[in-house]
Amino acid sequence: EAAVSAGEGPTYGCGLVGHLPGITSDGSVAPDTQRLIDGIRSSSTLNLVPYWNWNLAPQTVDGETEYLSADFIFMPEQWGVGAVKAEYVRPAMVPNFLDSNGKVSPATMADIFLGANEPDIYGSCMGNMFGECSAPCDPASVAANDCPAAQLDGEPIHANAKGQCNCWQFAHATGAGFWPFDGCVGPQPLPEMWSDPQCVDTVMR
Repeated sequence: EAAVSAGEGPTYGCGLVGHLPGITSDGSVAPDTQRLIDGIRSSSTLNLVPYWNWNLAPQTVDGETEYLSADFIFMPEQWGVGAVKAEYVRPAMVPNFLDSNGKVSPATMADIFLGANEPDIYGSCMGNMFGECSAPCDPASVAANDCPAAQLDGEPIHANAKGQCNCWQFAHATGAGFWPFDGCVGPQPLPEMWSDPQCVDTVMR
């Protein structure tokens, strides 16, 4: 295993995301899944497998719960650039924390906190306008009733002529750079944030 000298941080190594088959609610692991885990954990100086889900704790998505074992370290993330609510932040480097369903997860909560997913690109609205819609509707489009709503499922449809859509009601964007942010100039300020001192100050606060 790689050694970590004084003053250096850990190497978290390769990680996983999404539903993991072979792990039960009590953290028991099937042999094939354990073999995968053991192969990945060797990339980390913590001897743990990083796991993240763009949220603050393991959760249930589309009826599948993200069960983890004691072999994992969960990497929390505040998806956008707003301040996280302290009540939802679990203590760092502590195992057996409560997941988003209020159930005990035997994983360890990481001491690193991710934030502002993909702020450097405009990205796209997910779902049936992926690649078509690259911006939220501006006030003029909303007033003209020219703001088609994206859906996570369904047949592909088109954004308006400006490449805009309603991505907030039934869908979501790939990253934080898609959205406006109070205190910053422009409808999508984050990718060019460093050219706007007021925006920098607002985000960093």
